[in-house]
Amino acid sequence: MQVTDYSDTITRRAMQFTNTKIVCTLGPASAKKETIAEMIQGGMDIARLNFSHGSHDEKAEKIAWIRELAVQYKKPVAIVGDLQGPKLRLGSFPGTKHITKGDIVTLSIESGKADLPLQMDLAPFLKKGQRVFLNDGLIELEVITVTATVITAQAQNTGSVTEHKGVNIPDSQLSGNVFTQKDKEDALFALEHDVDFLALSFIQRQEDVAPARSLIQQLNKKTKIIVKIEKQAAINNLASIIQVSDGVMIARGDLGIETKAAEIPIVQQKIITLARQQQKPVIVATQMLESMIDNPRPTRAEVSDVASAVLSQADAVMLSAESASGRHPIEAVTTMRDIISSVEQNPDFNHYIKINWETISQEELSFNAIASTAAALAHRIHAPIIVVATATGRSAKLLSSFRPDAHIIAVTHDEKTYRELCLLWGVTPIIIEPTKQSDTFWNAIHDAIMTYGYAPKGSKIVMVGGSVVGVSGATDTIKIVAC
Repeated sequence: MQVTDYSDTITRRAMQFTNTKIVCTLGPASAKKETIAEMIQGGMDIARLNFSHGSHDEKAEKIAWIRELAVQYKKPVAIVGDLQGPKLRLGSFPGTKHITKGDIVTLSIESGKADLPLQMDLAPFLKKGQRVFLNDGLIELEVITVTATVITAQAQNTGSVTEHKGVNIPDSQLSGNVFTQKDKEDALFALEHDVDFLALSFIQRQEDVAPARSLIQQLNKKTKIIVKIEKQAAINNLASIIQVSDGVMIARGDLGIETKAAEIPIVQQKIITLARQQQKPVIVATQMLESMIDNPRPTRAEVSDVASAVLSQADAVMLSAESASGRHPIEAVTTMRDIISSVEQNPDFNHYIKINWETISQEELSFNAIASTAAALAHRIHAPIIVVATATGRSAKLLSSFRPDAHIIAVTHDEKTYRELCLLWGVTPIIIEPTKQSDTFWNAIHDAIMTYGYAPKGSKIVMVGGSVVGVSGATDTIKIVAC
């Protein structure tokens, strides 16, 4: 049986087996094919395309480059299409508006009736005493009165604002569909180009996920959904939102405006814990290496921020402006990888979070028992790796959720699954051609492991799979195999 060769210098360098994955946002600073190539070599596992900026033509070009480079470097790279959502912004006005603490400010969708125009009518969602934040939270207003379309508020601090800056209303919950017409058009494009994940912005309740899920099903795609937690309403409905998602992104930019800055670390850990209990991959995002937008080195506080996410065993950490518009996108990637490697090699790295067995469905109960047993067995026999055969990625995802000491080698025959596995903590995917003969399949996996050098000769490894090859949900076997 032929084994697809995905081993080269990059793959072998990854044999240090870092567990935490790196998501990189592509933008003007990473618009060249050569830059993306260096980012892949530097440690990028997932490329994020931000649909708040740029054209479809630009994104189509980058998707083509990523797919080409992934084959060239024999390294799986997933793509996430991040949809804009109903971003609240100020309307158009000339110059800069200077606001002094105590000023009375009016806002309205009818620009002639207000000091500051709005792109969306927020009057139905606000009432006296509630807060309105402008320009990434730099200006705070307190609502005094609300009429049909005009909001009158008092400035709580001094600052300046220009047109089209963001607006946040943390004390209110927007009604209606957060999956906008623009989101639908962008999602259709992304699905047509076979992106691996769609990230949904400004989710407030579990029902907000349904339109995107329905569109994916209508087009018969396998694309997974990542929900971005960036609204106070999402925190209030966190458990139910995570339940209907395939993954979670902690979007600390808007979340830092919606909640008090001092509460962000607690909220972050709450999301990580709950996502891990529900066995959903979780990404920590926004301002992780913010100073590297301009500087070639991060601050000590930023290094600690990335390290904290790694110590919490989040599945991935993300670069935003650092890799999209910063001056040092490649250095940002390699710096993040160095931090991850340094933390994970420390003997105090392991930080176990208990799986909530009460939330596990009956159909997944058996494999979770197998996965936990495999993790414990690998620990007891000091196995360097656990090999799991997976058709859809489900088996690898559940095994990853137990955060075993051994690294997970996920073997699949499906190219889409191969890329999606890039998001999972502690998982390195490889592709092997399918076969219906169980013995032949297991022998091919063993040969591939030895070819890649994933396990030292003479060591023992744990293998997890099914007696029926290539059938999802058929995992029923654990083997100890000598290398």
